[in-house]
Amino acid sequence: MSAAEWFLMRFSLSALLLVVLAGCSETDSTGIAHPNVVIVREFAAPLGVVTLDPSFGFSLNRGTPGVPTRKRAEAVARAASFAVADSIVERLRALGFDVVRSTTAQPEPGARSLIVVGAFRKIDEGYRRRVGAENSSVVADAAVEYAASGAPVQPLLNIHADSGRLRGEPGVSSVSARGSGGIDAQAKRVGADIARQIAELARRNNWAVAGR
Repeated sequence: MSAAEWFLMRFSLSALLLVVLAGCSETDSTGIAHPNVVIVREFAAPLGVVTLDPSFGFSLNRGTPGVPTRKRAEAVARAASFAVADSIVERLRALGFDVVRSTTAQPEPGARSLIVVGAFRKIDEGYRRRVGAENSSVVADAAVEYAASGAPVQPLLNIHADSGRLRGEPGVSSVSARGSGGIDAQAKRVGADIARQIAELARRNNWAVAGR
């Protein structure tokens, strides 16, 4: 089983459990001490979630094949994953959190950490030739987990972010207009929304700024 498939299975099971137990996507985090650091993983992209722009990918040299579809899809997925993670890191750092982006970093001994993991449900390039009306979109699921020394990892928040439904969200809709800006801009909107919900989680728990 790939890392992406493993995450999707784990996320689906944990989300179902949260709905059954709490009726919402957030668990009770009352009394949990503020985290020292936030670790953001790059999001997984299972095969089949990428829809490529059909007007690209051909070769300008007659008789020469263009870039293989699989390689194009993998490149688009990597770019979207980087953009989401980078947007989360940038916005949380702007709020004063200590944040690292890493696929391997683990909390230091004695530290308390939030770990953000996720996977894409949809990455649609739309039509990049239609400047301003590309109709590209990005949809992702994320989970925010709390890790403390000597204790099991605790899920705190499940997030479903859809770039096409973020109009009007403070600090998110301004990243780009709906359907415009291409995959990079749509992925950054998703990252901004995830960061916004993490910041709200921190405010609800009266956490001091991470590491301060």
